[in-house]
This record gives sequence, C-alpha cells and structure tokens, in this order.
Amino acid sequence: MLRDDFAPALRELGLVGSGPLYRLPHDRHWALLGFQKSAFSTRELVSFTVNLSVVPKERERSVRGLPFRPAASTFYGLSMWHSRIGRLLPGGHDHWWDVGTAPDPAVVDQVLDGVRDFALPAMRRQLDRH
Repeated sequence: MLRDDFAPALRELGLVGSGPLYRLPHDRHWALLGFQKSAFSTRELVSFTVNLSVVPKERERSVRGLPFRPAASTFYGLSMWHSRIGRLLPGGHDHWWDVGTAPDPAVVDQVLDGVRDFALPAMRRQLDRH
C-alpha cells in the first residue's frame, strides 16, 4: 500500500519521499510525515498510524547527538512541533488503522483524506508560524 497507493497520492499533494517517510520541501524546517507500524503487527494484520513533525533545520545541525535529518516519530525538544494524525482528526484521539494481507481502499481513502484535510494544513500552519 505504501508504494502503490500512498506514495503517488502523497506526491500529488506536494510531498516528496518514499517508503514510510515523506516531507514537505522547506528551506528552514524539516516538515515530516512518517508512517509508523505497530510493534504488535503480524504478517496477517498490520496496525499503523501517521506521525507529523516540523523541526527547525538549524537547530538540528547545531545540537550534538541529533541526526541531520530527524525522524517524524521522534520528539527532539520544545523547538519542534509533533503530532500524530489522529489528534488532528475529528474527535482528537490517537488513531491506528488495521490492514490485512490485501490493500484496503477504504483505509487508503481515510488516511489520504486525513493527510489532505488535517495533517498538511496543520504542518503548513506550523511552518507559517516560524
């Protein structure tokens, strides 16, 4: 699903990347969207969520021990913004999707709607604040 369903749609929304990590291009910040698979996933059932982060690039370069390109799922400190997509969706609760061995078009639609309607606007608001 990542390669065949999510990747092309995320690129159409202006993100670049592949696999589980995508970013909105920006000069001064890493604006990241990352898929996180649950540690309890199996071959038959995968649970996943989407993490979002906006991290100043200069901060990351200047702080020892932090990677040049941060991970979307890691909180690096107060100079960044981080959220899971479920907290931005109506209801405001952490949300994980479950998929079996075959792609689920309903899940793809739900995730992409959430990214387009809630995640990207929240990330852009964070970029505008800085």
